[in-house]
Amino acid sequence: MALRYLVTIDGTAVVAFVSLYALIAVFALSLVGPGLRLLPFSLAWLRRGADAHRRRAGHWLGCDIPSSYREAEGKVLVRAQVMLTDKATYTDLLWLLSHALLGTLSGTLAIGLCLGSLSWLTIPLWWQVVPHPAQLMIWNIDSWGAALGASLAGLAYGLVAGYLLPWCAQLHALMTRALLKPRKRRASLAKRVEELTISRAEALEAHAAELRRIERDLHDGAQAGLVSVSLRLALMQQALKDSPERLPEMIDQARDLTDQAVQSLRVAVRSIYPPVLVDHGLAEAARALVAACQIPTELDLGYETRGARAPAAVEAAAYFVISEALTNVAKHSGAESSQVRLRTTESRIHISVWDNGRGGATTGAGSGIRGIKRRVAAFDGVTELHSPPGGPTVLRVELPCGS
Repeated sequence: MALRYLVTIDGTAVVAFVSLYALIAVFALSLVGPGLRLLPFSLAWLRRGADAHRRRAGHWLGCDIPSSYREAEGKVLVRAQVMLTDKATYTDLLWLLSHALLGTLSGTLAIGLCLGSLSWLTIPLWWQVVPHPAQLMIWNIDSWGAALGASLAGLAYGLVAGYLLPWCAQLHALMTRALLKPRKRRASLAKRVEELTISRAEALEAHAAELRRIERDLHDGAQAGLVSVSLRLALMQQALKDSPERLPEMIDQARDLTDQAVQSLRVAVRSIYPPVLVDHGLAEAARALVAACQIPTELDLGYETRGARAPAAVEAAAYFVISEALTNVAKHSGAESSQVRLRTTESRIHISVWDNGRGGATTGAGSGIRGIKRRVAAFDGVTELHSPPGGPTVLRVELPCGS
């Protein structure tokens, strides 16, 4: 594994040397004009090479090394300007130089150690067939004792290689991660304004969708029930004149319709802000949702000692995230079991909903996940969905709730 990594970077280090000189030539030509048209393509090639080594080093280290390039679109000169003003371009250039030096050194050391070990280990197989006495470095191989001694030296070479090669690969991968990982810096004002604009638009869209849902529930439920009660009262008024004996039956029917309308109103009110949140808090509300889920669901609660509860709006958002996620599990996942994990800290509410269903869920597959993302984005939260085909599906949400 380490040998393959080092041999690969040795080959790409040679390419890095050539690319470095080519980029210097392109930069020089850019000063007089012609190189400007080549500059975006050259830097795009540099980005692809850096991304390839991000994946290679990340695979070796067992982690993901993301990139943080600014999007370069439009005409050639516009792309060149965007790339030249992107700080990631200059860290890529620094990495290219470091990779050219360290990659060549590490790869050459790996190949030299392995070839040396192979040569010394195989001396007993060929020392007698060469026309002159075999010689390795200053050692003349002219007897079986010397040949066996050389094979022992080859074994020592192999042991040294086995120790050094993983260390060299680790050193190169750490260098790659240190230079190519996104810098921890404050986002620019323009980027932050863009993020807040998007979050505000999503919040307004979520609010409008929620108002439409409440209007639809009231129209189809409570309003329809009240209209039925009104019609029933009109019929009772008419029956009072024509057939009074039907009044008891009609009163019972009107009472049933009234109960249905009241129940619809209660459901609509609970969908706006569930009373269980007011009375018992988020943990008990989550227990109620889990208990009502059609799929066997386990609830895992964990929270630090808090001086006060999270803001009501944040608790309501967390409640509806769990509710919508469990609804999706019950309707679409085909799961046999699921789990809800709820963690609250002084600054955040962490929600994780897992199921062992068929997987393949995406944000664009239905309105449920999109609604969750919009609701969470309204609070500047984070939504992550991992749902490979065949499952399992994991939905993770973080909602900020600190001051």
